Amino acid sequence: MKRAALSIAIASTLTAVPAVTMAADPGAENESPYLAPDGSWITLSGKVTSTTADTFMLDYGKGLVTVEMDDWDWFEENGEVLPGDNVTVYGEVDDDTFEGAKVEASSVYVESLGTYFYASAMDEETFNDLDVAPTIDPGQVIVTGTVTGETGSEFTIDSGAQQMTVDTALMAYDPMDDEGYQQIEEGDLVSVTGDLEDDTFETTEVMADTVVTLEDDSAS
Repeated sequence: MKRAALSIAIASTLTAVPAVTMAADPGAENESPYLAPDGSWITLSGKVTSTTADTFMLDYGKGLVTVEMDDWDWFEENGEVLPGDNVTVYGEVDDDTFEGAKVEASSVYVESLGTYFYASAMDEETFNDLDVAPTIDPGQVIVTGTVTGETGSEFTIDSGAQQMTVDTALMAYDPMDDEGYQQIEEGDLVSVTGDLEDDTFETTEVMADTVVTLEDDSAS
């Protein structure tokens, strides 16, 4: 699995380090795929209502649309459990005159799994520009990078600009345990939102509110 360090994005009340921006225009969120031109890129958020072997039906608030998940290893293994989940899809509109518009997924964020799946190397750079990135309060930070070590409720992360410690003790669930889909391990690419603190040893620490795993499915 490819693990590329991305960037550290600091809230406006702190010194800002430029975030990575994506090459393609994601389009308007929840724009109707039936009105978008064939081949255009679109972002849709909503609830999964049903699945097939290689598609799922998404209720994006203005209607239903089929999302194509051809050759996604993750979907083949886990797709049947998705109905009822909230997801965010970034993909290309496939408007076949005889079949109606569909969306060919390039990346999918599954809220219940705390995981963002992307299907190409480019997509790992889109995280901070999509709505899967949570809204942060003044003074909070978003740090994206590679996990370099773990112990107890803490793990270290290399953002490319610096290394820091992430403490998950105040989160609503434990991403460090061996339960559930998300289990933070060394080598994982993650995006962390939380409060920045300096401890007595002058090392930077983030008290995490959210941890999202970024998982490359491009091998499929």
